[in-house]
Amino acid sequence: MDKKIVIITGASSGIGAAVARRLGRAGMCLGLAARRLDKLEIVAEDVRKAGGEVLILPTDVTQRADIDTMVQATLVKWGRVDILFNNAGAGLNLPFVKWESDQIMNKVNTNLVAVMACALAVLPAMLEQKGGHIINNSSIAGLVAVSPVYSATKYGVVGFSDALRRELLKTGVKVSAFCPGFTPSEFSTNLKAHAEGRLDAPRYPGLMPVSYVADQVAWLMDHPRRIHVIPRSWRLLVLTAYLFPALADWLVPMFGSKQE
Repeated sequence: MDKKIVIITGASSGIGAAVARRLGRAGMCLGLAARRLDKLEIVAEDVRKAGGEVLILPTDVTQRADIDTMVQATLVKWGRVDILFNNAGAGLNLPFVKWESDQIMNKVNTNLVAVMACALAVLPAMLEQKGGHIINNSSIAGLVAVSPVYSATKYGVVGFSDALRRELLKTGVKVSAFCPGFTPSEFSTNLKAHAEGRLDAPRYPGLMPVSYVADQVAWLMDHPRRIHVIPRSWRLLVLTAYLFPALADWLVPMFGSKQE
């Protein structure tokens, strides 16, 4: 992997932090963006110790001014942006009838609108340099409907990624949708229990170590694909949901995320 300039949103924990540490070992130059400055500083120190360069970017991706500052600060420091790992996101797994309208808008803004806004902010620089790679972190839930609000946002990320990829053909800018399954993280209460190693954490099929997910993101950076689904075994579930929806109605509850 060549040394690249990478912006990672949602870099303070979970997949974002793991990817930052993984790229740090490769000596990358990383703009680490998230709201929690204290946690960003911990990740940044790990990246520096591993041999990477770091720019800490306190960022709320639902605020366009923060996004613009994030990109401009990266360009000022390193002069280019090679990769955007559009990773920031939020979950709330409740029966749809229990959602409040402001909760819906918050998740749509964080998981979908912010993804578009971050891509829009880096795109002029990538087009000018005639190269770049936007990796939008979606989910298996963006290919197999599980949770109404969450899946709606993640289906949107997949659709946005594929349409933008087609629009940018022959420009040198690549766009990928990354669709992982369950990963220990702070994303939800139950997955956080796995991240903390709690013995009472509920069982999740296909649960992947966050280090494996980070390795797969690093691989995708070197091998751009339209879409990358992990774990590989879940690709059969994606195909089944598309070709045999009635069968998927029976299978999906076995794989679906558990209520908080």
